[in-house]
Amino acid sequence: MKHTRAEQRMSQQRRQEVSSLYASDHKSANRYFASLAQKLRGYVENHGHTCFSSLGRLWRTPVASALTVTVIAIALALPASFHVMLKNLNQLGAVLDDSSQISLFLKPKLTDEAGLQLADRLKSHAGIDSVALITKEGALREFRTYSGFAEALDALGTNPLPVVIQIKPRAGLAESDEVKALLQDLRALPEADYVQLDMEWLERLQALLSLAGHGVTMISILLSLAVLLVVSNTIRLELENRKEEIVIAKLVGATNHFIRRPFLYCGFWYGFLGSFAAWIFVTFMTLMVYPSVRRLSVLYARDFDLRFLGFFDTLELFFCASVLGIAGAWLVLAPQLRRMNPE
Repeated sequence: MKHTRAEQRMSQQRRQEVSSLYASDHKSANRYFASLAQKLRGYVENHGHTCFSSLGRLWRTPVASALTVTVIAIALALPASFHVMLKNLNQLGAVLDDSSQISLFLKPKLTDEAGLQLADRLKSHAGIDSVALITKEGALREFRTYSGFAEALDALGTNPLPVVIQIKPRAGLAESDEVKALLQDLRALPEADYVQLDMEWLERLQALLSLAGHGVTMISILLSLAVLLVVSNTIRLELENRKEEIVIAKLVGATNHFIRRPFLYCGFWYGFLGSFAAWIFVTFMTLMVYPSVRRLSVLYARDFDLRFLGFFDTLELFFCASVLGIAGAWLVLAPQLRRMNPE
Protein backbone atom coordinates (compact mmCIF):
# COMPACT_ATOMS: atom_id res chain seq x y z
CA MET A 1 0.00 0.00 0.00
CA LYS A 2 2.81 2.35 0.94
CA HIS A 3 4.53 1.43 -2.29
CA THR A 4 1.43 2.32 -4.27
CA ARG A 5 1.12 5.73 -2.58
CA ALA A 6 4.76 6.48 -3.32
CA GLU A 7 4.22 5.66 -6.97
CA GLN A 8 1.19 7.97 -7.05
CA ARG A 9 3.23 10.81 -5.56
CA MET A 10 6.00 10.27 -8.12
CA SER A 11 3.52 10.25 -11.02
CA GLN A 12 1.97 13.47 -9.73
CA GLN A 13 5.42 15.07 -9.54
CA ARG A 14 6.18 13.95 -13.08
CA ARG A 15 2.88 15.39 -14.34
CA GLN A 16 3.66 18.67 -12.60
CA GLU A 17 7.13 18.74 -14.14
CA VAL A 18 5.72 18.03 -17.63
CA SER A 19 3.02 20.67 -17.25
CA SER A 20 5.56 23.22 -16.01
CA LEU A 21 7.86 22.43 -18.93
CA TYR A 22 4.91 22.75 -21.35
CA ALA A 23 3.92 26.07 -19.80
CA SER A 24 7.52 27.28 -20.01
CA ASP A 25 7.79 26.25 -23.67
CA HIS A 26 4.42 27.86 -24.40
CA LYS A 27 5.54 31.13 -22.81
CA SER A 28 8.83 31.01 -24.73
CA ALA A 29 6.97 30.45 -27.99
CA ASN A 30 4.62 33.32 -27.22
CA ARG A 31 7.56 35.60 -26.42
CA TYR A 32 9.29 34.52 -29.66
CA PHE A 33 6.25 35.18 -31.84
CA ALA A 34 5.56 38.46 -30.05
CA SER A 35 9.16 39.53 -30.64
CA LEU A 36 8.94 38.43 -34.28
CA ALA A 37 5.67 40.33 -34.78
CA GLN A 38 7.19 43.42 -33.18
CA LYS A 39 10.25 43.22 -35.43
CA LEU A 40 8.07 42.73 -38.49
CA ARG A 41 5.86 45.65 -37.52
CA GLY A 42 8.90 47.83 -36.98
CA TYR A 43 10.35 46.72 -40.31
CA VAL A 44 7.13 47.57 -42.16
CA GLU A 45 6.77 50.92 -40.38
CA ASN A 46 10.37 51.83 -41.12
CA HIS A 47 10.06 50.99 -44.82
CA GLY A 48 6.69 52.74 -45.06
CA HIS A 49 8.12 55.89 -43.50
CA THR A 50 11.15 55.79 -45.81
CA CYS A 51 8.96 55.16 -48.86
CA PHE A 52 6.67 58.13 -48.31
CA SER A 53 9.44 60.41 -47.08
CA SER A 54 11.23 59.72 -50.39
CA LEU A 55 8.06 60.71 -52.24
CA GLY A 56 7.92 63.88 -50.15
CA ARG A 57 11.50 64.71 -51.08
CA LEU A 58 10.55 64.47 -54.77
CA TRP A 59 7.53 66.68 -54.09
CA ARG A 60 9.78 69.35 -52.57
CA THR A 61 11.71 69.62 -55.86
CA PRO A 62 8.80 69.67 -58.32
CA VAL A 63 10.56 71.05 -61.39
CA ALA A 64 13.54 68.69 -61.36
CA SER A 65 11.36 65.71 -60.43
CA ALA A 66 8.80 66.53 -63.14
CA LEU A 67 11.51 66.78 -65.79
CA THR A 68 12.99 63.43 -64.80
CA VAL A 69 9.57 61.75 -64.69
CA THR A 70 8.68 63.23 -68.10
CA VAL A 71 11.87 61.92 -69.71
CA ILE A 72 11.22 58.46 -68.24
CA ALA A 73 7.58 58.62 -69.37
CA ILE A 74 8.56 59.42 -72.95
CA ALA A 75 11.10 56.59 -72.99
CA LEU A 76 8.44 54.18 -71.69
CA ALA A 77 5.59 55.53 -73.83
CA LEU A 78 7.40 54.84 -77.11
CA PRO A 79 7.62 51.04 -76.80
CA ALA A 80 4.23 50.91 -75.08
CA SER A 81 2.58 52.83 -77.93
CA PHE A 82 4.33 50.60 -80.49
CA HIS A 83 3.01 47.60 -78.60
CA VAL A 84 -0.56 48.93 -78.71
CA MET A 85 -0.20 49.76 -82.40
CA LEU A 86 1.08 46.25 -83.10
CA LYS A 87 -1.84 44.70 -81.21
CA ASN A 88 -4.32 46.71 -83.29
CA LEU A 89 -2.53 45.88 -86.54
CA ASN A 90 -2.62 42.18 -85.69
CA GLN A 91 -6.32 42.50 -85.00
CA LEU A 92 -6.79 44.37 -88.28
CA GLY A 93 -4.87 41.66 -90.13
CA ALA A 94 -7.15 39.02 -88.60
CA VAL A 95 -10.24 41.01 -89.66
CA LEU A 96 -8.97 41.45 -93.21
CA ASP A 97 -7.95 37.81 -93.38
CA ASP A 98 -11.44 36.85 -92.29
CA SER A 99 -12.93 39.09 -94.99
CA SER A 100 -10.75 37.66 -97.79
CA GLN A 101 -12.59 35.90 -100.57
CA ILE A 102 -12.02 34.14 -103.87
CA SER A 103 -13.40 35.60 -107.08
CA LEU A 104 -14.30 32.95 -109.67
CA PHE A 105 -14.73 34.51 -113.12
CA LEU A 106 -16.74 32.26 -115.42
CA LYS A 107 -16.27 31.98 -119.15
CA PRO A 108 -18.00 34.81 -121.05
CA LYS A 109 -20.32 32.48 -122.95
CA LEU A 110 -21.93 31.13 -119.76
CA THR A 111 -25.30 32.56 -118.75
CA ASP A 112 -26.55 33.64 -115.34
CA GLU A 113 -28.52 30.38 -115.01
CA ALA A 114 -25.37 28.33 -115.54
CA GLY A 115 -23.58 30.44 -112.94
CA LEU A 116 -26.44 29.90 -110.47
CA GLN A 117 -26.27 26.13 -110.96
CA LEU A 118 -22.50 26.16 -110.41
CA ALA A 119 -22.91 28.28 -107.26
CA ASP A 120 -25.40 25.75 -105.86
CA ARG A 121 -22.90 22.95 -106.46
CA LEU A 122 -20.07 24.85 -104.81
CA LYS A 123 -22.06 25.34 -101.60
CA SER A 124 -21.53 21.68 -100.78
CA HIS A 125 -17.72 21.97 -100.98
CA ALA A 126 -16.03 21.26 -97.64
CA GLY A 127 -13.62 24.19 -97.94
CA ILE A 128 -16.25 26.82 -98.78
CA ASP A 129 -18.18 28.78 -96.18
CA SER A 130 -20.51 30.84 -98.39
CA VAL A 131 -21.10 31.65 -102.05
CA ALA A 132 -22.47 34.83 -103.65
CA LEU A 133 -23.39 35.17 -107.33
CA ILE A 134 -22.84 38.40 -109.27
CA THR A 135 -24.75 38.30 -112.54
CA LYS A 136 -23.62 39.98 -115.71
CA GLU A 137 -25.99 42.87 -115.13
CA GLY A 138 -24.89 43.18 -111.52
CA ALA A 139 -21.23 43.25 -112.53
CA LEU A 140 -22.04 45.86 -115.15
CA ARG A 141 -23.78 48.07 -112.60
CA GLU A 142 -20.87 47.84 -110.16
CA PHE A 143 -18.34 48.55 -112.90
CA ARG A 144 -20.39 51.50 -114.14
CA THR A 145 -20.67 52.90 -110.60
CA TYR A 146 -17.09 52.54 -109.40
CA SER A 147 -14.90 52.57 -112.53
CA GLY A 148 -15.85 55.90 -114.10
CA PHE A 149 -15.97 54.36 -117.60
CA ALA A 150 -19.74 54.47 -118.07
CA GLU A 151 -19.48 56.22 -121.46
CA ALA A 152 -17.05 53.59 -122.76
CA LEU A 153 -19.43 50.82 -121.73
CA ASP A 154 -22.29 52.53 -123.53
CA ALA A 155 -20.17 52.71 -126.68
CA LEU A 156 -19.61 48.94 -126.64
CA GLY A 157 -23.28 48.17 -127.04
CA THR A 158 -23.00 44.76 -125.36
CA ASN A 159 -22.08 43.65 -121.85
CA PRO A 160 -18.52 42.25 -121.93
CA LEU A 161 -18.41 41.31 -118.24
CA PRO A 162 -18.73 37.65 -117.20
CA VAL A 163 -20.65 36.08 -114.36
CA VAL A 164 -18.64 36.19 -111.13
CA ILE A 165 -18.99 33.89 -108.12
CA GLN A 166 -17.57 35.30 -104.89
CA ILE A 167 -16.47 32.49 -102.58
CA LYS A 168 -15.64 32.89 -98.91
CA PRO A 169 -13.29 30.13 -97.69
CA ARG A 170 -14.04 28.29 -94.51
CA ALA A 171 -12.72 30.03 -91.37
CA GLY A 172 -8.99 29.37 -90.89
CA LEU A 173 -8.59 27.86 -94.34
CA ALA A 174 -6.65 30.85 -95.68
CA GLU A 175 -3.90 30.23 -93.13
CA SER A 176 -3.19 26.65 -94.27
CA ASP A 177 -2.19 24.75 -97.39
CA GLU A 178 -5.80 23.68 -97.88
CA VAL A 179 -6.52 26.97 -99.64
CA LYS A 180 -4.16 25.90 -102.42
CA ALA A 181 -6.15 22.70 -102.87
CA LEU A 182 -9.35 24.75 -103.02
CA LEU A 183 -7.86 27.01 -105.69
CA GLN A 184 -6.80 23.99 -107.72
CA ASP A 185 -10.33 22.56 -107.50
CA LEU A 186 -11.82 25.85 -108.68
CA ARG A 187 -9.35 26.24 -111.56
CA ALA A 188 -10.14 22.70 -112.68
CA LEU A 189 -13.81 23.53 -113.19
CA PRO A 190 -14.76 23.56 -116.89
CA GLU A 191 -16.82 26.73 -116.35
CA ALA A 192 -13.89 28.62 -114.76
CA ASP A 193 -12.05 31.23 -116.77
CA TYR A 194 -9.97 32.90 -114.04
CA VAL A 195 -9.65 32.45 -110.26
CA GLN A 196 -8.35 35.31 -108.14
CA LEU A 197 -7.35 35.21 -104.47
CA ASP A 198 -5.98 38.42 -103.02
CA MET A 199 -3.82 36.83 -100.34
CA GLU A 200 -0.32 37.94 -101.27
CA TRP A 201 -0.67 41.34 -99.66
CA LEU A 202 -2.06 39.72 -96.50
CA GLU A 203 0.96 37.42 -96.35
CA ARG A 204 3.21 40.44 -96.75
CA LEU A 205 1.28 42.20 -94.00
CA GLN A 206 1.79 39.23 -91.65
CA ALA A 207 5.51 39.19 -92.45
CA LEU A 208 5.75 42.92 -91.77
CA LEU A 209 3.87 42.50 -88.49
CA SER A 210 6.28 39.75 -87.43
CA LEU A 211 9.22 42.00 -88.28
CA ALA A 212 7.58 44.87 -86.41
CA GLY A 213 7.20 42.65 -83.35
CA HIS A 214 10.96 42.01 -83.27
CA GLY A 215 11.56 45.72 -83.79
CA VAL A 216 9.33 46.61 -80.84
CA THR A 217 11.27 44.16 -78.67
CA MET A 218 14.61 45.74 -79.62
CA ILE A 219 13.27 49.27 -79.07
CA SER A 220 11.91 48.23 -75.68
CA ILE A 221 15.32 46.92 -74.63
CA LEU A 222 17.15 50.05 -75.78
CA LEU A 223 14.70 52.44 -74.12
CA SER A 224 14.76 50.36 -70.93
CA LEU A 225 18.52 50.94 -70.83
CA ALA A 226 17.82 54.64 -71.34
CA VAL A 227 15.47 54.63 -68.32
CA LEU A 228 18.15 52.83 -66.32
CA LEU A 229 20.73 55.49 -67.19
CA VAL A 230 18.35 58.40 -66.50
CA VAL A 231 17.54 57.09 -63.02
CA SER A 232 21.21 56.31 -62.30
CA ASN A 233 22.32 59.80 -63.28
CA THR A 234 19.54 61.43 -61.25
CA ILE A 235 20.39 59.42 -58.14
CA ARG A 236 24.10 60.16 -58.63
CA LEU A 237 23.39 63.90 -58.63
CA GLU A 238 21.22 63.47 -55.54
CA LEU A 239 24.07 61.65 -53.80
CA GLU A 240 26.49 64.46 -54.63
CA ASN A 241 24.07 67.05 -53.26
CA ARG A 242 23.66 65.11 -50.00
CA LYS A 243 27.30 64.04 -49.63
CA GLU A 244 27.89 65.91 -46.36
CA GLU A 245 24.67 64.50 -44.89
CA ILE A 246 25.74 60.96 -45.82
CA VAL A 247 29.22 61.39 -44.31
CA ILE A 248 27.74 62.70 -41.05
CA ALA A 249 25.29 59.80 -40.95
CA LYS A 250 28.19 57.36 -41.31
CA LEU A 251 30.06 59.11 -38.49
CA VAL A 252 27.18 58.43 -36.10
CA GLY A 253 27.04 54.76 -37.10
CA ALA A 254 24.63 54.58 -40.05
CA THR A 255 25.24 51.58 -42.28
CA ASN A 256 25.29 51.61 -46.07
CA HIS A 257 22.07 49.60 -46.03
CA PHE A 258 20.31 52.29 -43.98
CA ILE A 259 21.65 55.11 -46.18
CA ARG A 260 20.87 53.25 -49.39
CA ARG A 261 17.19 52.68 -48.58
CA PRO A 262 15.71 56.16 -49.28
CA PHE A 263 17.58 56.41 -52.58
CA LEU A 264 16.24 53.04 -53.68
CA TYR A 265 12.74 54.26 -52.93
CA CYS A 266 13.47 57.41 -54.93
CA GLY A 267 14.37 55.21 -57.88
CA PHE A 268 11.17 53.25 -57.36
CA TRP A 269 9.07 56.43 -57.39
CA TYR A 270 10.78 57.70 -60.53
CA GLY A 271 9.97 54.45 -62.32
CA PHE A 272 6.42 54.20 -60.98
CA LEU A 273 5.48 57.81 -61.70
CA GLY A 274 7.14 57.61 -65.12
CA SER A 275 5.11 54.51 -65.99
CA PHE A 276 1.90 56.19 -64.84
CA ALA A 277 2.62 59.22 -67.03
CA ALA A 278 3.51 56.88 -69.92
CA TRP A 279 0.17 55.11 -69.50
CA ILE A 280 -1.61 58.48 -69.75
CA PHE A 281 0.37 59.37 -72.90
CA VAL A 282 -0.40 56.04 -74.59
CA THR A 283 -4.10 56.19 -73.70
CA PHE A 284 -4.37 59.74 -75.01
CA MET A 285 -2.61 58.86 -78.28
CA THR A 286 -4.84 55.82 -78.74
CA LEU A 287 -7.95 57.95 -78.26
CA MET A 288 -6.67 60.39 -80.88
CA VAL A 289 -6.66 57.72 -83.60
CA TYR A 290 -10.05 56.29 -82.61
CA PRO A 291 -12.07 58.25 -85.26
CA SER A 292 -9.79 57.04 -88.05
CA VAL A 293 -10.15 53.46 -86.86
CA ARG A 294 -13.93 53.77 -86.88
CA ARG A 295 -13.87 55.00 -90.46
CA LEU A 296 -11.68 52.05 -91.43
CA SER A 297 -14.11 49.70 -89.74
CA VAL A 298 -16.99 51.15 -91.75
CA LEU A 299 -15.07 50.81 -95.02
CA TYR A 300 -14.44 47.11 -94.46
CA ALA A 301 -17.89 46.53 -92.94
CA ARG A 302 -16.31 44.83 -89.95
CA ASP A 303 -16.62 45.37 -86.24
CA PHE A 304 -13.10 46.56 -85.41
CA ASP A 305 -12.63 47.52 -81.76
CA LEU A 306 -9.66 49.70 -80.91
CA ARG A 307 -7.45 48.05 -78.31
CA PHE A 308 -5.83 49.99 -75.49
CA LEU A 309 -3.23 48.86 -72.99
CA GLY A 310 -4.86 45.92 -71.24
CA PHE A 311 -4.93 45.30 -67.51
CA PHE A 312 -1.99 42.90 -67.52
CA ASP A 313 -0.09 45.08 -69.99
CA THR A 314 -0.51 48.02 -67.62
CA LEU A 315 0.65 45.96 -64.65
CA GLU A 316 3.67 44.82 -66.65
CA LEU A 317 4.47 48.44 -67.55
CA PHE A 318 4.28 49.57 -63.91
CA PHE A 319 6.26 46.59 -62.63
CA CYS A 320 9.06 46.81 -65.22
CA ALA A 321 9.40 50.58 -64.79
CA SER A 322 9.56 50.28 -60.99
CA VAL A 323 12.19 47.52 -61.22
CA LEU A 324 14.20 49.61 -63.68
CA GLY A 325 14.05 52.56 -61.28
CA ILE A 326 15.28 50.47 -58.35
CA ALA A 327 17.99 48.83 -60.49
CA GLY A 328 19.16 52.20 -61.80
CA ALA A 329 19.47 53.54 -58.27
CA TRP A 330 21.27 50.40 -57.07
CA LEU A 331 23.85 50.56 -59.86
CA VAL A 332 25.06 53.98 -58.79
CA LEU A 333 24.62 53.56 -55.02
CA ALA A 334 26.97 50.61 -54.57
CA PRO A 335 30.18 52.30 -55.82
CA GLN A 336 29.29 55.81 -54.66
CA LEU A 337 28.60 54.87 -51.04
CA ARG A 338 31.90 52.99 -50.80
CA ARG A 339 33.74 56.18 -51.75
CA MET A 340 31.82 58.37 -49.30
CA ASN A 341 33.62 57.32 -46.13
CA PRO A 342 34.38 59.77 -43.30
CA GLU A 343 38.05 60.71 -43.10
